[in-house]
Amino acid sequence: MASRSHRALGISTLRFVSCAIAGAACVVSQPTPATAENFRIETKIFEGKDEQPVSETTTLFCDGVVYDFLETPKQTAVFKKPSGKNAGRFILLNSEQRIRTEISTDQLHGAMEDLRTWAGEQKQSYLKFAANPDFKETFEPGSGQLVLASHVESYTVETTPAKNPKAAAEYRVFLDWYAQLNTLLSGGPPPQPRLELNKALSRHKAIPTTVELTRAGDNGPLRAEHKFTWLLSQDDVSRIDDVTAALASYREVKNEEYLRLSASLVDAK
Repeated sequence: MASRSHRALGISTLRFVSCAIAGAACVVSQPTPATAENFRIETKIFEGKDEQPVSETTTLFCDGVVYDFLETPKQTAVFKKPSGKNAGRFILLNSEQRIRTEISTDQLHGAMEDLRTWAGEQKQSYLKFAANPDFKETFEPGSGQLVLASHVESYTVETTPAKNPKAAAEYRVFLDWYAQLNTLLSGGPPPQPRLELNKALSRHKAIPTTVELTRAGDNGPLRAEHKFTWLLSQDDVSRIDDVTAALASYREVKNEEYLRLSASLVDAK
């Protein structure tokens, strides 16, 4: 879940991003039953007591590649996880500008390490906490409720058992790297609090259905609702086919140009 009140900190991590690398995504031709890689997640994020979501995302896992579709602002991210000595990568696509760029997991790791070091040296209490979070963890096996509590921020998570360990592992890898990508794109604080939550979910062999984040000083919590479907539909396959076509036709640009053009598009709206 993205930072709300702390985006105003204006932390500039873009200076850590180098030029993109080339890559490709998988292709599927028909819907298939869920395997370790083939399933979908619908996510809605709510602020406070609002009944209308402020953000909606559909994430498709297909044969080791993840396709993440953000509705507002519209953006697609394709993720290929690291393998052996080969870095993973995100490919970001902006359909309105018809441009794409790539960010490797090595780039993200380096940027996040620099950001974490910087945050740990600041006087602002939240930045120090985000660099090295310390939670008190409780988990109720019967209800599946997981709580990570602190005086700065707390997570309350409703979970369900991960019946497919391989799918849960794929989900964990994506979540870890996506948290870091989100930090880079939003200019937020270090993602360590969310990474600690991901560790806890993995440790308890659980997947989240609802995640509520509360921060000291905020007007209300952020809540994410996740709906897992262990099957890809024909519509899902069509969306993946569209992404494959876009990868071949969109203009590739450097990270800085992509972020600049995408930001100007959001500002114009």
